[in-house]
Amino acid sequence: MRFEFVVRSGKEVGRTVAVNTGQTISLGRLKGCDVVVDDEAASRRHCTISAREDTCVVSDLQSANGTFVNEKRIASVELQRADKIRIGSTVIELIDMTSVTSAAARSIANSTTSLSLVEARSQTIVQRAVDPTKLEFLSQVYKRKDESNLLESAQKYLTTLHKVSEILSRASGVEALFDSIVAAILEVSGGDRAAILMRPKEGDSKDINMVVVRTKDGKASGQVMLSRSIVNDVFEKGISVFTDDALADDRYVGGESIVRQRIRSVMCAPMRTTDQILGVLYVDSQMAREFSEAELELLAAVGNQAGIALHRAKLMEEVEKLFFDVMKAIASLIDAKDGYTHKHSERVAAFGVRLARHLGFDADSRAVVELSGLLHDVGKIGVPDAILNKPGKLTDEEFTQMRLHPVHGARILANIQSAKVVSILPGVKYHHERWDGKGYPEGLKGEEIPLLGRVLGVADFLDALTSDRSYRKGLALEEALNMVKDLEGKAFDPVVVKAAVELHERGELALPSTPNPDVTKVGAT
Repeated sequence: MRFEFVVRSGKEVGRTVAVNTGQTISLGRLKGCDVVVDDEAASRRHCTISAREDTCVVSDLQSANGTFVNEKRIASVELQRADKIRIGSTVIELIDMTSVTSAAARSIANSTTSLSLVEARSQTIVQRAVDPTKLEFLSQVYKRKDESNLLESAQKYLTTLHKVSEILSRASGVEALFDSIVAAILEVSGGDRAAILMRPKEGDSKDINMVVVRTKDGKASGQVMLSRSIVNDVFEKGISVFTDDALADDRYVGGESIVRQRIRSVMCAPMRTTDQILGVLYVDSQMAREFSEAELELLAAVGNQAGIALHRAKLMEEVEKLFFDVMKAIASLIDAKDGYTHKHSERVAAFGVRLARHLGFDADSRAVVELSGLLHDVGKIGVPDAILNKPGKLTDEEFTQMRLHPVHGARILANIQSAKVVSILPGVKYHHERWDGKGYPEGLKGEEIPLLGRVLGVADFLDALTSDRSYRKGLALEEALNMVKDLEGKAFDPVVVKAAVELHERGELALPSTPNPDVTKVGAT
């Protein structure tokens, strides 16, 4: 999906912003935000807008003055067309929701788009090893002593590359980056259709996948036919190629298909880093327009930028996965220290996911609930062991230190700058807030508490009551649920409590029983 927004009030009235599936943009006063909101009431990083497969979600980032949708303060909510997001005095309206193919998986699955590799050869292809840093086509202009044309071409070249760099830098993940790359290709070349080709496994010379394809009007359709030898040459030799007349080139065989597609000119360039080729960029022109060698150099330069951006995105995903794995391992270690917290985080995550599903959370949002539940107590690594492992009741001073664990957890996780991390912070930081404002760490009240924190608060309490302690056996789920109901509107959000009750009545709240032989102390939930 493609979601378009327009600024209705504030200092940038009339500005439009587009978000495609797989993309997340940030809004706030900070210059590093995707959309800078020049409004004193806006926080430095105020909120995010995330485009998913069939919906768009706005999420508050614990802003000081709140994010409002249709004048209702929200933590996270799915948007409908004509919904208005307000940040201070700035209002942004969702004006259009258009089906596009932007994520790699959807592109591959699109039955109307296919890739065919053929074996034919001809001599009509121009192929060059392009070094986009040397501006070779500009040197040809200079030899003709046409200085005005030289300056104009240089300015266009550099401006275009700067624009491409900005497009690629805004992508939030690998799939979003793929869409940004094809958008950049179409921007640079003026072509009708662009695609990215990659091998499923490094070093595999046989299989080549089209991971994303898009036309300049945002659609994905038609058959892409390429010579296998051309693609292999680009992959293995790092050359860039183009034909100025695909109709006459034997490598683009299947004449009827070419005529039907009206392909006039085709370019391919490697998507590369300094030491490896990650894929092939493809663009074609389906009308009378022919590409030039100058445009081939530009495409090669985009290939360099795209390869580096893709390599960086993959590294960030690996670092992010490693980070979460380490955090989950730490959370497991903390759980293992205490008998009653044995697998506590896993059970809180499971309760949370069941509540979230009943509340209508989509799959992505449920994944956020699960991860936040797994890591909700990670801040206990900042609590002294003498307190964490104390077998008796905590003193007031000790309990004060224990109450800091949500803050420690949020601070630890915030060290990684990622939209995924940002999305789980409200659950980690606010799962001990109370509906009546008597919770901690900030004493938030009612809907001031992020929804994720309200859901995990109920999940955490349910598991604490139903788990065995050193001084008592765990309560039956129904008995624990009665205690939750007694605290409805006091400690817990009535909506979340209602969801728990309805799940229990349907027999869908209880977790599978897991033997827990360990026992421990009082007062460390």
